[in-house]
Amino acid sequence: MFRGKTLLTLRTAVVIAVAMAFCGSAFAFKTGGKKWTLNRTVVMHLSLGGFRPLQDGFTSFNQSAADALNIWNQHLVHMKFAPLQDSQLPQGSGDADNSVFFSNTVYGDAFGSRVLAITLLSSRGSVLTETDVIFNASVDYDSYRGAQQGEVFDFHRVALHEFGHVLGLDHPDEGTNPQRVSAIMNSRIGNLDALQADDIAGARSLYDSGPAYLSPVAAPALVNLSTRAFVGTGNDVLIGGFIVQGSQPATIILRAIGHSLAGRGLQNALSDPMIQVFSSTGALVAENDDWIDGPNAATIASYNLDPANSLESAILRTLNPGSYTAVVKSFDNGDGNLFGTALVELYDVHTTGGRAGNISTRGQVLTDNDVMIAGFIIGGNVGKGVVVRALGPSLSNSGVATPLSDPRLELRDGNGNLVRENDDWETDPEKEAVQTSGLAPTNALEAALHVNLNPGSYTAITRGFNNGTGTGLVEVYDLSPAP
Repeated sequence: MFRGKTLLTLRTAVVIAVAMAFCGSAFAFKTGGKKWTLNRTVVMHLSLGGFRPLQDGFTSFNQSAADALNIWNQHLVHMKFAPLQDSQLPQGSGDADNSVFFSNTVYGDAFGSRVLAITLLSSRGSVLTETDVIFNASVDYDSYRGAQQGEVFDFHRVALHEFGHVLGLDHPDEGTNPQRVSAIMNSRIGNLDALQADDIAGARSLYDSGPAYLSPVAAPALVNLSTRAFVGTGNDVLIGGFIVQGSQPATIILRAIGHSLAGRGLQNALSDPMIQVFSSTGALVAENDDWIDGPNAATIASYNLDPANSLESAILRTLNPGSYTAVVKSFDNGDGNLFGTALVELYDVHTTGGRAGNISTRGQVLTDNDVMIAGFIIGGNVGKGVVVRALGPSLSNSGVATPLSDPRLELRDGNGNLVRENDDWETDPEKEAVQTSGLAPTNALEAALHVNLNPGSYTAITRGFNNGTGTGLVEVYDLSPAP
C-alpha cells in the first residue's frame, strides 16, 4: 500500500458476449481521468507461463502479450510500454509493479460472471502508479486472428483491450453516456481483433503531447555508476559518495532501485527504497521517497531514467563542485520490512561543464548474490585510466564495527569477461601505478587495480576472501584531468 497517500483501485473487465461490432461517424473513446507520468517507460512484468504453440505462430502467451503491448507502442508518443517476458516478479497487489498473469481469482476475489480478464488500476491523484492485468485461468485461450472460435477465446485481442485500460482508457459503450462505436475497448469481446481508429484516438488524446525527450551529452567521463548491495539499518545502509569535479556545476540523476529487481530473479529485493543526498558539511541537499512525487519526475522520465517501480526513488539536481554523499535505506512505514538488496545509481547527464568523478559506495558484502557489485560506464570515444579499489579493514578507522576483513576485487567488461582481478593490492603487477596515483590502500589486505580501459561498460565485484562478510567500500577513480 502507499502509506497513507492517495490510493485508488479501480477494476475494469472485458466480458464474453456474442460476436458484434459497432460503427459510428465520430470518435467516442473514454478515458478514466488518469494516466502515467508523461514520458514514462511502463515496465509490464509478463508471467503467463512457458512454451505453448499458438495458432498465430506465437510460442507463448508472454510473446502474444508482448506483441499486443508493442502494437499500442506504435501509437504512443509520450509514454511507452516495456514488456519483460518471463518475469520472475512475484505477483502482489499494492507493490507498485505491473504484473500480467493467469489466475483463478483476482487476488482472492472471484471473477465476475463470464469475465475473461480484469485490470486493477492504482493511482495517486490523476497519476497512475500500478496496473495489474489478470487473465481468467478457467477460460480456454488461444491466440489467433479473425472471428471468434466458439468458446476458445483469442488472448491477443483481450490483451489489446486490457492494455488499453493500462493506458488509462475506459469502455466507450458504458457509463453515463454510452456510445456505439467500433472499438477494441468496448466492454464486450467481438470479432474485432485489432485496434480501431477510436482506440488509437483515445491513446493519442492521453499521450500525444508532453515534454521533449532528452539525451545525456556524450563525454569522455564516468557517466554512470551503479552499486548493488544488501541494505540494512543504522550503519548498514547503502552509502554512495561522489565528487563534482572542475570549476562548474554538474547535473546528475541519482536513483535507488529495489522491488523491481525481483523481476529479474533477485531474491529479497528492498521493497521501498528512499534516497537522501548530503553535502560535505552534512547538510541535506535533497531527498526522495517515491520518484513519481518528485518535482522533476517528468524530466527524469524524459531522460529515460525513470525507475520501473513507482515506489523507487530518483533525484535530479545540478550540484556545485564539492563532495557529496547519497544514502539509500528503506522507507519505514511501520511494517518492519526494512531490509533487502537495492541498487544505488548515479548518472551524469553532462549538461554543464562539471563532472561527477571519484565515486564510491559503502555497504554490506555478503555471499552468493549478495556480494557488492558496482557497474560503471566510460563515455565518449577515448579510453582512460582508472583506479578501482575494494576496501575493508581500514574502514574500522572510520568507526565501522564489522569491516570486511579481506576484500577481493574482480573487474569484468560488458560481456562478463574478466579484465583483471586482485586480492591484496601489493601483489598486483600495477601496484606502482596505484602508488603513483596516490590511491594506494592503507591496509595490505585491501584490493586495488590500476587499468586503462576503452569506452564501454564494466563491473567491479567485491567479495570476501573465503566467503568472508562485512562492510566494504568499492571506489572508482577517474585519473584524467578534471575540466
